[in-house]
Amino acid sequence: MISKNIFLTDIDEVMEFVNQVEKVSYDVDIAVDDSVINAKSVLGMLSKGFRRMMRMDIHADHADELLEKIGRFCI
Repeated sequence: MISKNIFLTDIDEVMEFVNQVEKVSYDVDIAVDDSVINAKSVLGMLSKGFRRMMRMDIHADHADELLEKIGRFCI
């Protein structure tokens, strides 16, 4: 598993992030406060809001291509 902190500033960034994550075959979760949501879920991502630090857990050994595409959101 690979863990990274991410920060999304607006709805457009949430949509771009989810669009990239949807393309991978492995699971990607977002931990916010005491809850964990599926990063492939637009409604889940929007329900937790944005403009806050979130932990992304990628359930794969290698995710270089995904990390390259969403790297600007990683802190």
